[in-house]
Amino acid sequence: MSQRAAVEYERDGELVRGHAAWRVLEHYADIADDRLVEDIKRRLPTALGCFPTLAHETVNVGLLYENADAQAQAFGYNRLICLPPDEYTTNVTLWHELGHVAIRIRHEDGDDVAKTSEEYCSIYAMARMPPEAIDEERVPYLGEPGVPREDWPDICQRALEYRDDHGANSHYIQHCKELLQI
Repeated sequence: MSQRAAVEYERDGELVRGHAAWRVLEHYADIADDRLVEDIKRRLPTALGCFPTLAHETVNVGLLYENADAQAQAFGYNRLICLPPDEYTTNVTLWHELGHVAIRIRHEDGDDVAKTSEEYCSIYAMARMPPEAIDEERVPYLGEPGVPREDWPDICQRALEYRDDHGANSHYIQHCKELLQI
């Protein structure tokens, strides 16, 4: 059974309201620790609400298999994020994996996004995180910032704007790292 999360965003000066749906797949729920399943269910509505691109989409939560070489994985074509069944997934990781799905959708819509770049995904996801949700000391694939945590989302948003203004080959990742003092 899928759940829904409210999503609000501005498009062309108008407020758009929608819902992102999500469901925990049985193969994850059957194997994962019940507390982890409930925790993900509790945090997903907030995380999904930060990704306007996911409005009108259904994101599935599946099982990260033991042999995966990652803390979590996303499969954007399938609107699937895979999480470990036996350890807590941080908000930073959750937003990052949802970022992969959102980036894939934007790519499908013809937007100029770096669909295979982990660094771009980290910047994209961090730009959407409320500072109080950040629960790691690092930005994945970038490093540990030397600026206050509450500045990370704004800096990442500025790096995305820099990429938009100067093009995909603009060294926006290095620019972001400089702003974050990594």
